[in-house]
Amino acid sequence: MKKDYGMFRYYKGEAENPFDSKEQNAAHMFWFYESIFEGDFQQFESSDWFSFFSGHGLGKSFMELISEEDYERPTAGKKKQVFELWLIYFFKYKLYPEYGGENWYKTSYYTTNDIPK
Repeated sequence: MKKDYGMFRYYKGEAENPFDSKEQNAAHMFWFYESIFEGDFQQFESSDWFSFFSGHGLGKSFMELISEEDYERPTAGKKKQVFELWLIYFFKYKLYPEYGGENWYKTSYYTTNDIPK
């Protein structure tokens, strides 16, 4: 079964980051974080995700996403929804805006036009 990476803006299943590691630009960084999510999605059970999201005030939102078929592990059909919730965590807690200002990372992630195909 072929994996679908269409929901990611940078990561397309590569084993190594295709972006310039010397430059450490936004594309390099976002590829890395998307690849981390992909690895976690393959390994985490629903209880792991609930614990993770609960630690950031998003446990209820996670529980609203899953159904009976996701009891053990979120299904592939829920991957995009879990990723979207993970992005909320990511831009609020991991790459947060400094001093209450605009979140440059979030703006860059959603508006960058030079995304590889």
